[in-house]
Amino acid sequence: MSAVIDGDRLKRYEDRPEGSGDTGIAGGIDSAAAPEKADSYTVPDGIRSIEELAFSGADSLKRILLPDSVDSIGNYAFRMCYALQRIDLPDRVAHFGSGVFQHCWSLKSVKLPEGLETIGVDMFESCHALTGISLPRSLRSAARSAFTGCRSLREIDIAPEQIGLLPPAARYIAVISYMEKNADAAGDQIIDGFAGERQKNLLDLAVNRRSAEAVRYMLSHDLLTESAVREYISKSAERSRIEITALLLEYSNRRRNVSGSENGDGCMRAYLQDALFDDDPFL
Repeated sequence: MSAVIDGDRLKRYEDRPEGSGDTGIAGGIDSAAAPEKADSYTVPDGIRSIEELAFSGADSLKRILLPDSVDSIGNYAFRMCYALQRIDLPDRVAHFGSGVFQHCWSLKSVKLPEGLETIGVDMFESCHALTGISLPRSLRSAARSAFTGCRSLREIDIAPEQIGLLPPAARYIAVISYMEKNADAAGDQIIDGFAGERQKNLLDLAVNRRSAEAVRYMLSHDLLTESAVREYISKSAERSRIEITALLLEYSNRRRNVSGSENGDGCMRAYLQDALFDDDPFL
């Protein structure tokens, strides 16, 4: 493996065949012989900038180690690092270009450093394995295409007051993530306001991802109308989400008992009992 280095800038990482270079630095190239393509690479201390396209196409690397000296990462720096699973970003990195992790299909989680203000265009595009990301409080903007194609993304850790910075689809994931972590805690005005206006969309997402915790949060904070609860009792049952169905049914029964009105819940309860339970769990 080798890296073309110019002062404190890493311009290009390259795989080298066995025996193709001498160990050390010569002619601006830091090289070391390797029997096959390496699956990890440690950027030398003192490097401050990872230049545009520096690691693009390095498809064998599973891990890249960056020194604390790095403070800038250029456009598409790790694009098409298909095997990359982990990269630890130094706290002092304050600049990321566009498409930095585009098509990093194996990347599973990322924590972006405090001080970062912008998530650029296509930064995580088509990161199919990405399940979670932690965003800093310093964030001020995020491009609409930042998370396009992140089909496995389930958790976005971000402060509630910053949720409006995210692209529309990512906002729902961030809100559900907050609810799952705070199912039994006091509510948040921003989260509750968002959920109250979009309760059916959030319910649909919670049912799809089997998130009983998010449903419990919405119920405990009175964020769902009776009509929404009734609609999603049947939808949840049809999708075999037993725990969520039980939560919704229990809530509906409790409200019915408070109001003193059957409102047809008896028929729904009988249907669900036959379809889902050997014994009625609410007797």
